[in-house]
Amino acid sequence: MKKTPWWLLLPLLWLGWSGCAKPTSLDYLGIRNVKVLSMGWKESTVAVDVEYFNPNRYPLTMKKAEVNVFVNDKYLGKSTFDSTLKIPKQDTFLVPVKLTIDMATVGIGFLQNLSSEEVLLRLEGNAKIGRSGIFINYPINYTRKQKLSF
Repeated sequence: MKKTPWWLLLPLLWLGWSGCAKPTSLDYLGIRNVKVLSMGWKESTVAVDVEYFNPNRYPLTMKKAEVNVFVNDKYLGKSTFDSTLKIPKQDTFLVPVKLTIDMATVGIGFLQNLSSEEVLLRLEGNAKIGRSGIFINYPINYTRKQKLSF
């Protein structure tokens, strides 16, 4: 039986090491397509597409995400994403999000004022992102002024 030279194993070690590297943070680009799906006295539902850029040289998968949304430092609601989303490498992508708003805490007047001015949008939460069956909890912390158009 012939022995394999040790230096032939170096590429395999390098591939294994680079395959386990933590992904680079996704770049938040903004929100698009804000739609009010239902408006009620107790609860309202809003759908938005959140746009991100994946700077990594490999595709990723997002399994789950939970994000608290604040507008002008007031709690607007919580969004939960329970689907599986394939994220392309070095490209932009949209995450479809449904946000349930408790109208008792927010009020209808607050929602009507959102379309008329630039607001301070803050997102706090986490998502399960990974590849090749290995997932990590990825923190989501973002604050930016943005104009919302319905």
